[in-house]
Amino acid sequence: MIFYSVLFISFFLVALVIRSARSAFYALAEHSVALVDELIADLDDEAKIKLVQKGTTRLVVSLLRMVLVIIAALTAGSIPVALFCIISGTGFHDLVFSSFYSILSISLGATIPFLLPMGKKNDSDYSELSRLLHRMALDNYHIANRLFRQESRKMARKKVEKREDFVVISGLARAGTTSLMNDLSRISDFVSLSYANMPFLMCPNLWAKVYRPGSGKQKERSHRDGIMIGLNSNEALEEFFFKVKANDAYIHDSCLSEYAISREDYGDYLDYQRVIRLDNRKVYLAKNNNFMLRYRSVRSFNEDFVMVILYRDPLTHASSLLEKHREYKKMQEADPFVLEYMNWLGHHEFGMNQKQFIFSQSNDEIRGDQDSLDYWLGIWINYYRYALTVHHPRTIFINYEAYCHDPTGTLGTILRVTGVAADPPALHPFHNRREAGTGYSNQLHEAALEIYRQLDGMA
Repeated sequence: MIFYSVLFISFFLVALVIRSARSAFYALAEHSVALVDELIADLDDEAKIKLVQKGTTRLVVSLLRMVLVIIAALTAGSIPVALFCIISGTGFHDLVFSSFYSILSISLGATIPFLLPMGKKNDSDYSELSRLLHRMALDNYHIANRLFRQESRKMARKKVEKREDFVVISGLARAGTTSLMNDLSRISDFVSLSYANMPFLMCPNLWAKVYRPGSGKQKERSHRDGIMIGLNSNEALEEFFFKVKANDAYIHDSCLSEYAISREDYGDYLDYQRVIRLDNRKVYLAKNNNFMLRYRSVRSFNEDFVMVILYRDPLTHASSLLEKHREYKKMQEADPFVLEYMNWLGHHEFGMNQKQFIFSQSNDEIRGDQDSLDYWLGIWINYYRYALTVHHPRTIFINYEAYCHDPTGTLGTILRVTGVAADPPALHPFHNRREAGTGYSNQLHEAALEIYRQLDGMA
């Protein structure tokens, strides 16, 4: 009986050390995948060699760290057995490890440490293994692009055609873009990316063979704005495609800059839509608040796609942005994975890594305190002043307040422009009772109101 207790303690210690130092195993997994990503990178030989050398160094360090953890675990586990042998006078070779009770003791000892709560409670929606999977899938652009190529070829073999009449819903964050996307998604002709596609956004059909979430229970999204989401809810996820294609070249320390995509990348974008659509009858629908950064170049290739730009009363809009900025900073400080997640998806609207748009017409960054209404009024003016320069018959401006008052009529307007032969769903008007903040520059507010009136003239 004492021997079985010793076995239990011994393997308990082995498992406890391994669990306590599990980050070493996670790092090895991350660096192994990262090295593969670097090996398949489409770079010149000299740049690739330097990249692979750095990746190999990281991998070797991770491997050595893991070996040390295993040695430490085996050392800790051998101490109780060695003491038992010394005290009882039993030789190690005389110990029986294959009996039923020995195996039971080993199994229990090695399992219990992984069931015990350890460290700070994880309040995140994502487990440690889920976070590891996200990092391996979303941090390695070359692997993601290879998987996309594979999916694209499959769609070509299945005769899924490219369609240039896609729909993009955009605007400054907090303009109602998510609500409008969700309302349009009720119409079966449209198809969008959803949370079910995370984290393998570049190969969603391959991932669907492994992961098929049920409808599940819905909950309010992290914005705390009353919008309920589930595992199959549509979301603004396509920005990851553009991040991969540009290798984050348009993302800078403090801003996102306007840029032109190449014709090749535009063709890949249509291929990517095929991967999501899966059906020649479906129209691709995306919500993408960053799309304005590449609007002009996409429009130069395509006169048929529909761009829907939502705008909102500038003071209430700025107040909403400021509120979410404060909330997300707190969330990201409490759980750094929230920041990591938003960075992956190119969501820099607010929070600790907030970045403003810099358009080609102006290189001036907005200065000031991010914790002030004036800063966010400046963000509003910068974005919608540029939006006023966008003119096209298939670019629609929609006032958020008008959309709230008549959502069915708004959808009808969009459907007429897209040419989708469907009836809009009957939707009830809704009211946003947000109160505007105080303590702002009257001059800035007047400038924003003038742009707001001009936007109304284009709606």
